[in-house]
This record gives sequence, C-alpha cells and structure tokens, in this order.
Amino acid sequence: MKKNLKLRADNFKIKVGNVSYNREQIKKVVKKANDELVNILLLPELCLTGASLYDGYKNDDILSSCLDSLFDLKKFSENIDTLFSVGLPIKEGNKIIDMVFLLKEGEICGGFFKDNFKDHEKYIFDLPENDFVSIKGEYIRIYNKSFLEIDGVKISLSVGGNEDKIIPDSLNARSNNDIDIILNPSAKIRYIGSREKTEDKIKFLSQNTTYLFSSTGLGESSTDFVYEGLNIIGKNGRIIKNNRDEFSDYNGFFDVNRNISTEDFHLNNASDLGQINKYPYISTDKEKYVEDAFEIASNALIQRMEAISCKKVILGLSGGLDSTMALLFIVKAFEKMNLPKENILLYTMPAFGTSKRTKSNAYKLAEAFGIKLNEIVIKDAVNIHLKDIGHDGKSQDIAYENAQARERTQILFDKGNMENALVIGTGDKSEISQGFATYNGDHMSSYVVNASLTKTELRYTVGYLVEKTENEKLKEVLDDILKTPISPELKNESEDKISQKTEDIIGPYELIDFFTYEFLENSSIEEIYQKAKAAFKDDYDSKTIKKWLKSFYKRLTSSQFKRSVSVDGPAMSEKSFSPRRGYLLPSDMSSEIFMERIEKLDD
Repeated sequence: MKKNLKLRADNFKIKVGNVSYNREQIKKVVKKANDELVNILLLPELCLTGASLYDGYKNDDILSSCLDSLFDLKKFSENIDTLFSVGLPIKEGNKIIDMVFLLKEGEICGGFFKDNFKDHEKYIFDLPENDFVSIKGEYIRIYNKSFLEIDGVKISLSVGGNEDKIIPDSLNARSNNDIDIILNPSAKIRYIGSREKTEDKIKFLSQNTTYLFSSTGLGESSTDFVYEGLNIIGKNGRIIKNNRDEFSDYNGFFDVNRNISTEDFHLNNASDLGQINKYPYISTDKEKYVEDAFEIASNALIQRMEAISCKKVILGLSGGLDSTMALLFIVKAFEKMNLPKENILLYTMPAFGTSKRTKSNAYKLAEAFGIKLNEIVIKDAVNIHLKDIGHDGKSQDIAYENAQARERTQILFDKGNMENALVIGTGDKSEISQGFATYNGDHMSSYVVNASLTKTELRYTVGYLVEKTENEKLKEVLDDILKTPISPELKNESEDKISQKTEDIIGPYELIDFFTYEFLENSSIEEIYQKAKAAFKDDYDSKTIKKWLKSFYKRLTSSQFKRSVSVDGPAMSEKSFSPRRGYLLPSDMSSEIFMERIEKLDD
C-alpha cells in the first residue's frame, strides 16, 4: 500500500522555563504546518519547557503549567489535521517522566517516554511504572514497546538519543513490527564533529524506513552546552533534508509496512592499536573542525548575551594565544548579531612581566580587526596593594604574581559594570586541568568561551586561520602569536625576552593535553603511560613522560577547588571539567594513589 504523506521536522526559538510562551510558539508552528497540509509534524524533545531546565523539571508550578498547556494544545488541535508532537515533563507519584505525546483532531493519540538518559538526566528523570499515564483523569496509552497506527501508518517514536548505542532500546523492542515512520524528538548537544555522527546514525536507522529527527537549539541555556537545533529527514539510508534551526520538509510516496533493520553497525572502523595518535581529540578535517568550534563558541556567546539583554563584551587582550582565540570567537559572534565592533571593549594591562612582543601583538591584533585597544598600566596599583598587605614588593613570590592577575580581573569587572558589558574569560582546558590560573584572578569571568579547548587545539585552530585568512595584518600577527612562547608574564623580567615559560613549569602542552584526554576517557595510569610512550616515542624519552605524568596528576588533584567554581562556558567535546555536567572530583582528594602507581611504572 502506498500513501502520499507530507512530513516535517521543525523547531523554534524557545524560552527556557517559559511554558506559556513556548506553548504559543508551538501553536504557530502547528498552524503553519496544518495550513501547508503537513501530515506529520515533529517538534523537539521537551519543547514546552526547553531541554536545559535541569532541576527546574521538579518544580510543581512548572509541572502544573505543562499539564495545563498540554490540554490547551489538545483543545487547540480540534481543528488541526496535522499529527504533531509535544514534549514535556510529567509527574507520576514521586517520579518525573520525560514524555512526548502525539496530538491530532482534539485527541491525545498516545505517549512515549524517554528511556535512554544522558548522565546528568539520570538524577532528574525516571521510567513510568505502567504502560499508560493518567493525566487529569484521562488515561493515555504509552507505546514504547509497540507502535502507534494512525490512518494506516505505523509510527514509532524514540525520545532523545544515546551516544553509546546505534539503535536505542526502545527501537529494538519494536524493530519487527513493520514500522513505517520513526520519529526522534531530541535535545542533542552539539560538539565538534557531532553533526556528522548524527547524520551517519540516521542514515543507518532509515535504511528500510523513514526517519524524522528534530533537536532543540535556539534559546536553550548555554551554561555548559550548545544544542544542535538540527532537523533531519532520512529515507532509505539517505539524508533527504537537513536544516539547522529551520524546518525540514519532505513530500512523497511512502511504502508502508517495511521493516527497520537491526543488524550490527559501526560508525567508525576500529583504529589500528599499533598506531597511537598524538592528538586523538583533534579531527583531521581541519576545515570542519574549525567551523564547528567557531559555530559552537559564537552561538553560546550569542545565547548568553541575548538572555541577559547585553550588547557589549569586555576582554583583557594580552597578545597571547588564549585571549587571541577568545577575541576571534567574539568577533564571529558579533558578526552574526550585526553588532558594531565598538561594542567589543579591549583592554591591555601591562605590569612587571609584560614583554614588548606580547604587548605589540595585542595592539596589532586589535588593529587587524579595526577595534580600539585601551591600555591601563597596573604597576602602581599593584605596588600600592602589595604595600597595603605588607609585601616588600621585591619578593617575586606567589602573592606578587597573583596580585597582578587579580588586579586585571578587578579592572575588567569594574569596567564591565560601568559599560554594562559581559566580561569574557580566556582560560582553556589545559590550564583548567592543571589549575594554572590565579584563583579569582584570570580564573574568573562572566562567561568563558575557550574552556573546552586544549592549548593544542587553540594552536591548531589559529594555525588554520593563518593558512586561510585573506587579512594580511591578521595573518602576520596570528603567525607571530603562534611562535611566541606561552607565558603568564608575571615575573619582573627584561621586556625584550620571555624567560618565564609555562611549559618549563607544568610540562609540554602536547603531553598535558594527551594525558587530559586519556584521563577523561577513564584510562588507567599504566594505559596512559604506555600510549604516551608509543605516541611520542620520537619526541620524549620514558623518564620525561613519567616526570610530567606525575606532575599532571599532582596538579590535577590539587587544583580541583578551582574547577569546582568554574565559570559557565560551552562544551565542545563530550568530556569536560564543568563542575555541573563534566568530570567531577572532590576538592580535597589525595593524589597518593596516583603517585604510588606512577612510581611503579617501568622507565
């Protein structure tokens, strides 16, 4: 039997937690689809609340508003021929269930619950007890273990997605029931390279059927993540339509009663274990990698600025790699928002250790973008502060160094208050893992855009821009920044040279970043050591690797107190150090177990 169906996957800009606003947006999207004779409309997971409400899903006022809105939409659908989805949390006893309901012609046709939770969702959502839910005296059947047949079309729906499984459990349970169309409302978090993985998965799952995917995007909180905002329709193993933050339409004939295949499938071939990649966290597709990084960082910053009605940012520009990358992300965001560059407030704050080279590069970088760079010399302010606290001003100890970093942070926040500007942080994943930042100094900002990128990734990204930019001034200064030794520049040195080099203090960044990646993958110390020896056999001997591995774990454990109060910023990979949704350790954890194991390693 053949049916001519018009399918649509769509989303809209939500307001997190504003159920009534989101309900009215749903009505607009549904009415438009109905007017355009769409048969089936898929909207994202949790589209009534937003997918980034965290513990807000437990709030009784929000839950009550969701139920009221569901029945408001039910009444609204009385004159709607389009079958459409609505995602919301519901409370069943003491459990919160992530549900999606299908509505049409004044009826709630059926429901589906989420059963494949992300790690942070396991503390919020649960599974229902029965194969139905009771809402305001109405019993609604749940179809997770079967399918919903409407007008002769068998529809399966899987809420969300599990990155560790190609075929969700909910689809496996229904795989032999002649499914015609699979609906997948989602709240897909975007990482570098994640879109391609999503497309590959949909190609597989649509081999013998039609697959609609819709993920939330614009309006979601950017506290820790950026969401995909992606709508995809797949059919017969191909991507038919693929749009970001725009609807995807497909109008065509469908052969109903066709099975979905459940054969084993791998997105990527297993790598040759004999070849250990020095940089397993970096894609070989430079263009796509850099494009994703800029999209995620700029979209996250845009969301945060719009959420707080802010049109200005303030950045401390040192002329080093981190602040350079932050500025590049900021410029991208401002271009998207059509905001004037005059609203990017740049400050350089030279002190005792500032070199001519980095200061010069800060000015050249600002000039390359046509942005004014303001200079505030902080030597006098720091000297007064040191005198006030009884410091002799000569001992170049930790207080001497940190006083400079904290003075800079104080200036940026105070200027931010004066200008109503968001203070942008510059810390990267390498510094965060090693605690190489001044607590409440450069460790602190209003929003940080680099936090999920390692120093190696920053070099990789800036290096790509050197190759591709047509801005000769920008090319020249970026190239010199890449060649400049990385340094905190907090020691009183000659202005003509940089002798305080970070990699002499904490180790080569390529090793730190390799250790960080493997640590977040839960590799053992023995595994990390052996892999590092294989990957860097031509660069470092085993004693050197062991030395810096020991330093890595000491710094990692002793600096957790800094990560526990990390600033909001977007994750660009699936593993981060966010204190909310990343790798968590106690701030008072001992490093002894790691030291013991490292001592037992063979050189």
